[in-house]
Amino acid sequence: MPNDKNLWRHANGTYYARIQVNGRDVRRSLRTTDVRAARKLLKKVIEQAEKRRAGIAEPEKHTWEEAVVRWSDLQMADLRPGTQKRYLTSLGQIHPYFAGRDVAGITSVDVHDYTVARRRKGASGATVRRDLTIMSRVMRVAKRAGWISANPVPEEMEEIPERREPIRPVPIRALAKLTRRAPPGFRDLIRFLARTGCRQEEGASLEWSQLDLRSVPATCTFSRTKTRSPRVIELTARLADDLRRMPRDPDSPYVFRSPSGKRYTNVPGRFRVLVRKALGEGADVFRCHDLRHTYAIRALQQKTPIYDVARQLGHSSVKTTEIYAGWLSRPIK
Repeated sequence: MPNDKNLWRHANGTYYARIQVNGRDVRRSLRTTDVRAARKLLKKVIEQAEKRRAGIAEPEKHTWEEAVVRWSDLQMADLRPGTQKRYLTSLGQIHPYFAGRDVAGITSVDVHDYTVARRRKGASGATVRRDLTIMSRVMRVAKRAGWISANPVPEEMEEIPERREPIRPVPIRALAKLTRRAPPGFRDLIRFLARTGCRQEEGASLEWSQLDLRSVPATCTFSRTKTRSPRVIELTARLADDLRRMPRDPDSPYVFRSPSGKRYTNVPGRFRVLVRKALGEGADVFRCHDLRHTYAIRALQQKTPIYDVARQLGHSSVKTTEIYAGWLSRPIK
């Protein structure tokens, strides 16, 4: 007979059946937050499992949609909003190809066919790779649940090399033109990104509570980072003074605000528009991420230890920072 030991409640309130499959503990979503309904569903799950052990029932099938729901229940809440949005977009592209399919029947050939179909429709390698990343995560969850024996996605991902954008530091004169042309709030954000090397989202979502402008040197703490490891960076005296002089909005926690009083969104898109306006259509097109490259190159050229630069940028390995080594003897005009 089932008992509450066979039930597991997720942080979002959804109940899971906890049963043994081939000697392994497996959790299966019961898709309910009601404990009474969960107990009834649990009884059916255990009965089906016992029939399979006795050899009188076919192996239970699990659809692609079930696998996506299970992955979402377990991992979606831990992702940043931007990552959630990108993954949901990819899942929308994947759905027509695998809707209703038993995940145990999805093979590496099917994944390859999906890749070919997406590329024929004009999707870039980076976009397809992002689709395969979320697909692999869903399949990994399905494997841990005992629904499949192997993840069919990684082999296909190896065939699509990750594309790196070229390193293009922003010249000093171009940066000066950009800051002069930018609206006040966005101008402050650009300067902060260029002077700290932090990531776009880290700057755009920066709150006053993350700044310690009384300490010497002043510091900034990033709690939610790409590597999931909090880090503290030091601010230059000039940047700290600029931040102290900035007006604060008592109704907003954000440091950099648009004219409407809200934090900036779509920073890369805003930056592209600004580049075209400030530098002209025929000028080199710089990305907002190039401000991060610019900071790193200048810091290394000024003899800042590479380990300090890696720590400032939030690189998990100094090998990532070493990509700037070729720029040490090349001046930024």
